[in-house]
Amino acid sequence: MSAAVQLVHHTPFPLDITLIESRERVGPGLAYSTRDPDHRLNGPAWAHSVDPTDGAHFARWCEAHGVFERDPQALQDNGAAFVRRFEFGRYLEETLNKHAVWPKTGSTIETVRDRATGATDTGNGIAVLTEAGHAIVSDLVLVATGNAVPRLQAPLPATLAQLPSVIENPLDTWRLANIPKTARVLIIGSGLTSLDVLSTLRRQQYAGDIVVISRRGMRPHAQPTSTGPAETPSGRQQLDRLLSDPPAFITQAPPTVRAWLKALRTHIRADQAQGLSWHSAFDELRDSVWQLWPTLPATQQRRFLRKLRTWYDVHRFRSPPQNEAIVNQALADGQVVHRAARLLSLTPESGSAALSARYRLVPSGDERVEPFDVVVNCTGLDVAARTAANPFLHALVQQGWLQHDACNIGYAVDSQCRAVGTDGTVRPALRLIGPPTLGTFGDPAGAAFIAAQIHRMLPDVFRTLQRPGAAVHKPMVEPELDEV
Repeated sequence: MSAAVQLVHHTPFPLDITLIESRERVGPGLAYSTRDPDHRLNGPAWAHSVDPTDGAHFARWCEAHGVFERDPQALQDNGAAFVRRFEFGRYLEETLNKHAVWPKTGSTIETVRDRATGATDTGNGIAVLTEAGHAIVSDLVLVATGNAVPRLQAPLPATLAQLPSVIENPLDTWRLANIPKTARVLIIGSGLTSLDVLSTLRRQQYAGDIVVISRRGMRPHAQPTSTGPAETPSGRQQLDRLLSDPPAFITQAPPTVRAWLKALRTHIRADQAQGLSWHSAFDELRDSVWQLWPTLPATQQRRFLRKLRTWYDVHRFRSPPQNEAIVNQALADGQVVHRAARLLSLTPESGSAALSARYRLVPSGDERVEPFDVVVNCTGLDVAARTAANPFLHALVQQGWLQHDACNIGYAVDSQCRAVGTDGTVRPALRLIGPPTLGTFGDPAGAAFIAAQIHRMLPDVFRTLQRPGAAVHKPMVEPELDEV
C-alpha cells in the first residue's frame, strides 16, 4: 500500500497501478487486521506514515478521526502516541481509497481481489498470472508479500494445528476469547506477539497460569522513558535521519560482528557515563542497518543470526507502554513465568484435550514434562513458510527469477531492490520490498523502514519505466503532498 501511494505521489508521469490482494480489506494486511483493543503499534504514531516525506501524515489522520478521543490511553505523558493497530489498518485502507484516482499526477490505483500464482516474460513487460485465470500485464512488478501467516515450526508436526487446544495463528483472537478462564496455557515464543496474547488474556479476566518459553527466555525491552516532551519528527526529518551516513563508531570498526558489538557497547558506556540510556546509540545503529548489513561478509551475517539476533530483536522491537504495564502486572501477580528452554515435543494426553510439553531448560540442559490445556504459537518469523505458503513466490523461485539470499532468510536483490535470479540476472522490472529482502538489507521491518526503502528506489523505478517500449506518458510537474 505504501508503494502504491508513494508512486502516485511522486511519479513524473501518470501511472496505472494494479494492486492484487486476496483479502477482503486492502491495506491492513496480516498485522493490522486485528480488532483487539490491546494490540497496539510498538512505535509512536509519527513513525507510521505511508509516505516518509510527510512524517506527520498518520498523526494528523489520528487527530482528524478522533482516535485520541476514543482511546485516551494512546497518548503518553510525554506526548508520544501508541495507537491501536486496527486504527492504523483503517488509516491504510482509507488512504489507499483516497488515492484510487489521483488527479494531481493523473494516476490510478485499481485493486483486484485475487491471488497471484505465477509470472511470465512478455518480452516487453511481465504478465502476472492469478488464481482466477487472469494475466495482468505490467511494465514493472513490485513484490510486497510481507510475512507469512504464522504456522507451527520444527520440531512440532503440522498435524498438531488441527487440535482445538493448539492455536497456530495467535492473530486469531476469537480463539483466544474461547480459552477457559482457568486453563493452563503454554506460549511458545516471547516476542511482541506473546505480549499481545498476554494482554488479551488479562483483559478477558483470564485467571489461569501462563508459561512462556523461548530459547533465550528474553522478552522485548520497554520504550525509553522521558521526562520532557517526546521528539516528534515531521516532514522529512525521520526520513533524512534514516538516509544519513552510518555512525562513525561502527564504520571505523572492522566489518565483523564482534567488532561492531564491541563498538556499540563502548558507545553505550560513554553515553551512560553522561546519564543517557542505551537507546540513542542502539538507534543510531538500527537506522543504518540497511547500509551496514550488506558490507558484512556472508559468514559474518550468518554468525550474527546464530549468535546475536535474539539480543538485537529484544532491543529493536520494543513493547508499547500499555502492553508493558499489563505484562509487568501479570508478572508481579505471579500469573506468568518466562523460561529459557528449547521445546522438544508436544504430545496429546490420552483421554483429554490437554497436551504434554517436553522441553530442555537452558543452560542447565535439564528436561521437564508439563501438562497444558492450551498452546499458543508465537514463534514469529518463519522463513521456510515464505516460499512454501505463497504460490507466486514459489513459482518465481522454481523458474529461476528469484533465488534465496546468502543467509536463506529472504531473496537476493540489489541495492535498488531489483530481483537477482539464480543465473545472476538482474530484473529491473521485478522488485521486492519489505520482509522478503531481509537477507539483503538486514532489517527491512516496521512501517518507517519499509516506507524509506520504497522511497530510496523510486528514482530508479521511474528510470526503468521510461525505458524504450515502456508505457509512459507526458511528464508532469512533481506534485505537492496532500493534506488530510
